[in-house]
Amino acid sequence: MKSKKLKDAESSIPYLTDLISFYKHVNAKPPLHADFDVRELDPEVMKSYDFVAKPFRHSFYCITLFMQGNAQLNGGFWKTNLSRPALYFKTPSQVVSWSKPERWLQEYFIVFTDAFLRANPILAELIFDMPFFHLEKAIPFEIDSQEVDLLSGIYRQVLIEYHSSNQDKFSLITSYVHTLLLHVRRLYNKYSENDRELIDHISDREHLLIDNFRKLIRKSITNGTFNEYRKPLQYFAKELSTHPNHLNAVIKRQKQKTAIAFLHEQICMEAQSMLNQTDQTIKQIAFMLGFSDSSHFGNFFKKQTGKTPATYREQNV
Repeated sequence: MKSKKLKDAESSIPYLTDLISFYKHVNAKPPLHADFDVRELDPEVMKSYDFVAKPFRHSFYCITLFMQGNAQLNGGFWKTNLSRPALYFKTPSQVVSWSKPERWLQEYFIVFTDAFLRANPILAELIFDMPFFHLEKAIPFEIDSQEVDLLSGIYRQVLIEYHSSNQDKFSLITSYVHTLLLHVRRLYNKYSENDRELIDHISDREHLLIDNFRKLIRKSITNGTFNEYRKPLQYFAKELSTHPNHLNAVIKRQKQKTAIAFLHEQICMEAQSMLNQTDQTIKQIAFMLGFSDSSHFGNFFKKQTGKTPATYREQNV
């Protein structure tokens, strides 16, 4: 149980669920759009910003290209001082704060919400396939001058289009952001490939998620609440405090199959256990596994194993 002191500390950290409240928290102008924003911070712009941002929790994504200056950043459980060009990320539910004492700091950043990702599935698929967007350990990493030139050019294109009056500007912005994310993923892989601790941390987190998914499926079946229609992947993802796309990406990466295929595999394994070890009828087993009728269960089981439930039982009992 959490102590009163810990509860009070947590309640004192604001949870910012939209970009307007975020910019208000850091004393900056509101965004032009509710679900996406891009900015360049330079010495002139920094005059209007708070140089110290008190801790806050947020529900959006942010990719920042730090180019020059001096700043102390705190994200999740890491703290770092930046003085050289670097990339860093803010991920949903992360606690963030910073201190930027020098007015000549220069950086670009884009920030967007889940709503923006839902409207752009191609970006969502890429985001949820990037482990570092789902880790408290997604610490900043330094990049070289050529990489700064490449990324800053993309940020500038996004910035120009964002402030244009073109009716289709978000079509082009989406394309630029997709290009940016591909470069970010390439750079992150390059700089993290020798970080054994980070690689192991990612793997451990992903295996834990899969194990919890497996346990949740089994729990839903054993307590009689599982239903093939009422328990879609979205339900399990919500119970696991993750996004369906992220859950799917993790299972693809670790198991070389989709989350739905993994779910069906677990249901089939439960069915095989019941057919092998109990004398319950096929109709009873179908009902226990959440199927509306035994014929539907039979079709599902045969698709998974190549055999009908009756044939499987005859051959294995």
